[in-house]
Amino acid sequence: MNEYLYHGTIYSGLTELEARSKLHNTDQQVVYLTDNIPYALLYIWDENHNGCGEKHVTGWVRNGVAYYEEQFPDQLKTFYKGVSGYLYAIKKGAQFQMLENREGIHYSFQNAVIDKTEHIQDIYEELIKYEKLGKFKVLYYNEQTKQRQEELVHLISTYILENDFFRSDDTKATFMKKYFSKAWEQAVHTNQKKDK
Repeated sequence: MNEYLYHGTIYSGLTELEARSKLHNTDQQVVYLTDNIPYALLYIWDENHNGCGEKHVTGWVRNGVAYYEEQFPDQLKTFYKGVSGYLYAIKKGAQFQMLENREGIHYSFQNAVIDKTEHIQDIYEELIKYEKLGKFKVLYYNEQTKQRQEELVHLISTYILENDFFRSDDTKATFMKKYFSKAWEQAVHTNQKKDK
């Protein structure tokens, strides 16, 4: 059994992780960690590379395997190729609790002291290594059925509409328009029909 929990980030030189994320559906602050390395790697998100500070991570853990579902062609490669970052390892301890209904995710109300650090030169290449080992599975957009592709576009289109095209967040709007162009077009079309 793995004696460590992991956290992925682009930030170097950390000695501890601060509890400053919100615990799901509460106002309490926690630090999130995972016992799954490929899943931790998905959180190494480079704002400069991707053009948006808010992470767009479409992954989860099931039966010990990290999954990633692309919502547009080559999403994994687009977001992670050429991105480098750090994988921080923290020894498991009594302060860590498992998040309900989310396999592989742990949290702590206390700051977590880092035990080991590994620099990852290219996140995409590292994830592909885990894919070859069977520890990471990618649901590639281009390999999905036509129906699933349409469902994914509709899902994102609905998200765009619900957020009013991110009118108060130019960065997020530009990000969505660039990478989710089909969904953006569908949202525009739906909006125009509604306004008629």
